[in-house]
Amino acid sequence: MFKKLSPSHSSGDTTLIAAECQIIGSIKINGNARIDGKIEGTVQSTGDLVIGPSAYLTADIEANTVSIAGEVHGNIKTTDLLELNSTARLFGDISTRQFKVDQGARFTGMSQLLDEATPPVISHENSKESSSAKETTRVSTLAEI
Repeated sequence: MFKKLSPSHSSGDTTLIAAECQIIGSIKINGNARIDGKIEGTVQSTGDLVIGPSAYLTADIEANTVSIAGEVHGNIKTTDLLELNSTARLFGDISTRQFKVDQGARFTGMSQLLDEATPPVISHENSKESSSAKETTRVSTLAEI
């Protein structure tokens, strides 16, 4: 079901979830990954995550960076960059430090851009909204930003 490719980054191997693969449940990946199949659940990666053009995810995602060319229905949290390629379709809220949208991409949801200098937010039940949120916006576009 999972296949290891030769190292593409200095941080180690890349896990590949092929187009023929369908997963229902939670996935935790130590390192980088590429998803070309279908996933329903949650995806957590300690590295970079590439979602290929044939991918269809109904999942919440957490990773260092996320690059989307397929379709995602779910919320995304990155510690660095979220990139929507021209074929990307994203329906969900995002929290990221950097946000790049290519012309033709679709994004519907709320965006929260985090400050570069502040560490990741740890929320508590009674705490108020973090000061690390720079901007929150409601966006629905065909990426003519």
